[in-house]
Amino acid sequence: MDDTTQRLRERTGLDVVGCYAFGSGPEQADELLAFVARGTKRATAGAIVELAELDDPFPAVGQLWGLLDGSGEPRFVAETVDLVPGTLDEVTPAFAWDEGEDDRTLEAWVEGHLRWGRQLGLADPGRLEVVFERFRIVWPASDRTDWLVDGVRPLRFDDRDWLCETYTVRHGTAEVRRHGERWAVGALPGLVCERDGQRVGALTFRPQPDRAVAVFSIDAFRGGSDVEGALRRGLVELGHRHGWARWVDAADR
Repeated sequence: MDDTTQRLRERTGLDVVGCYAFGSGPEQADELLAFVARGTKRATAGAIVELAELDDPFPAVGQLWGLLDGSGEPRFVAETVDLVPGTLDEVTPAFAWDEGEDDRTLEAWVEGHLRWGRQLGLADPGRLEVVFERFRIVWPASDRTDWLVDGVRPLRFDDRDWLCETYTVRHGTAEVRRHGERWAVGALPGLVCERDGQRVGALTFRPQPDRAVAVFSIDAFRGGSDVEGALRRGLVELGHRHGWARWVDAADR
């Protein structure tokens, strides 16, 4: 165990397995750490071949790890909450959204990570084997629910199985189509509306590179139009935060 990890353990009282910085240098580490501090970045993709070469344990759900700034100072402790192996070209809009960088679009994610793969000398970077990892922050303060409006919050990764099951029951399929695209609802970012501790509606969307957002599905399970209205207001609030200029909505499923 290195000195930084040992000091972070003593400082926090947490069983941290190691400390890491995002990116390839101090400037990028600070740039990506800013997305973590902003609350958007809660995911990362690591090349399996690089992770296997580290002295520290391979990523595992429940693992705690320190996140360093560009000077090597620990700023956060994160807990891994989800791990999915795959290749770069298997990324979903939901994961790109959870990674939380730049405009959070699938297109920006693909462009940046294919460039990373080419820097590794790969002829076909889309086939690079990676681990899609999601995490939450537990120190210096734990992540809290980000309420947008009227009980509406962003959909977490652990809500997506529920949404798939609900959508299948209501519509006979867990896929939605918009503007020539088809996605599983669990592969899309979204919002969920909760009342009295129950989930009563959900909305899925896909950010576009031109500062627009395509709405894929809006469902009110209980409460009717009031729930749908709350979800739309939540999306508007999210749009203000991200600078979206327009919405692309369609009635046909």
